[in-house]
Amino acid sequence: MKYNDIVNELNSYIIENSDIEAEIILNHLFGVNKANIIFDREREYEDEKIKSILEKRRQHIPLQHIIGKWYFMGREFYVSPDTLIPRPDTEILVENALRELKSGGSVADLCAGSGCIGISMLVYREDISSMLLCDISKNALNIAKKNAIANTVSGKCTFLCGDITRDLPNTKFDMIVSNPPYIPSKDIAFLSDEVKKEPMIALDGGEDGLDIIRFLIGEGLSYLNENGKMLIEFGYDQSEIMDTLLDKKQKEGKIKHYEIIKDYGGNDRVALIIV
Repeated sequence: MKYNDIVNELNSYIIENSDIEAEIILNHLFGVNKANIIFDREREYEDEKIKSILEKRRQHIPLQHIIGKWYFMGREFYVSPDTLIPRPDTEILVENALRELKSGGSVADLCAGSGCIGISMLVYREDISSMLLCDISKNALNIAKKNAIANTVSGKCTFLCGDITRDLPNTKFDMIVSNPPYIPSKDIAFLSDEVKKEPMIALDGGEDGLDIIRFLIGEGLSYLNENGKMLIEFGYDQSEIMDTLLDKKQKEGKIKHYEIIKDYGGNDRVALIIV
């Protein structure tokens, strides 16, 4: 099977960016890079290995789950059907967290999933004193542990399997970061076939998508030290309600400051909160 055959097959499944996916498949299976493909488009690759992946893509199983890894913040992370797939939109949260965290600070990554947020912070800021990674899914947390070991930062990590609304330890942190479930329940049916195969518990944020976010900007603030900071990712269409909720918190004196940060697509994406 040639490169163009793979692209055409993916196109027949209505797969976006089929050319990029074909490159990823060939790199994963045969170790070839884009330059190899460009200069040898007529090369024949072993059919059976490719067909196994293509059959899964025909069922719209995410490519990331098929190959078991994906890239985030320039690093490779293990993923599985129990974890959300790391996305570029979330990198803006990490970049701002790295900028805002004081030297020697402690961090909690809540709804950690694969751990890509907290582990990326540890990779790029060696002065972080400790990192708690908490997720309600034991299987997701096992992937996070695997990623911490692969990125040689497990020594600073504590892993907690539990519901962040009731199982957090009685301690405080200098920073909390979170990419919680924030899709309204009514919108789940309209997600793409690929997204629907990601863990629903990490997607469904309740009636208006803000169940966990309301906890974070409510009781969750009590887990921050004085002048501590919280960064939360939210949906591109939730900016107005986030601004309303946080403005109310500021007027009530429960937070000192907040700002809404845009992602690289120009969409409001992250709330930065200072207590």
